Amino acid sequence: MPHTTEPRTTENITVRMPPEQQEKLTAIAAELDRSRNWVINQAIENYLDVYAWQSAKIRERLKEAHKGGKFVSGSEISKLVESFRP
Repeated sequence: MPHTTEPRTTENITVRMPPEQQEKLTAIAAELDRSRNWVINQAIENYLDVYAWQSAKIRERLKEAHKGGKFVSGSEISKLVESFRP
């Protein structure tokens, strides 16, 4: 029996953006030879992936903190950052 995939369902969403962003979007779409819709969907998918990763890491670190995990204070981080300045 051949494998068939069901059609992907989609819904419309209206997004308002400044003309400058629309121009950038149009330029990217043209450069990639893709539609603006495709570029927007890729950007949203990437954002959702990053958001999910960050949220998971935050939850993971909060669990560590509640278990008494080792953390560095803000002042120690500031000193470390300053040590790299010329």
